[in-house]
Amino acid sequence: MANSGPNTNGSQFFITYAKHPHLDTKYTVFGKVIDGADSTLDMMEKVPVDEKHRPLQEFRIKSVTIHANPIADKQL
Repeated sequence: MANSGPNTNGSQFFITYAKHPHLDTKYTVFGKVIDGADSTLDMMEKVPVDEKHRPLQEFRIKSVTIHANPIADKQL
């Protein structure tokens, strides 16, 4: 999730190929791409961007599959 300060959390998501220490302690990790997204991420990586690194062409991820819910496996 993205935020611009206290009490401002929104629904912007970061999907990254590698670790990004500058995001640590500022954002919550709540998922991990485990399989099948390589071609989608590769395609997204190749889209031309503007000077602010924003894509010049709009694209959307229309669906995802959740393979497991680790929270459901734990007894509280």
